[in-house]
Amino acid sequence: MDAPWSQVQVSTKDWDTADPALLTTMLTHMHIIRAFEETALEFAGEKLVNGPLHSSIGQEGGAAGSVLALAPSDQINGSH
Repeated sequence: MDAPWSQVQVSTKDWDTADPALLTTMLTHMHIIRAFEETALEFAGEKLVNGPLHSSIGQEGGAAGSVLALAPSDQINGSH
């Protein structure tokens, strides 16, 4: 079975139509995610984390963008 492909073209003009409030929300979420990741790494360095810790520093945009696209009725499952 072939899955349909969609190609998205973006340009600098997209910034003109971007909602400033949404961009601010996304940036805030990315800062919160980064702060959590850095704190988790500090705790792991102090041997305060039982088990493995896999940092996602540098991937905050993917997390913030995908979560903001969810509807209240959507369900997600984390995996590794």
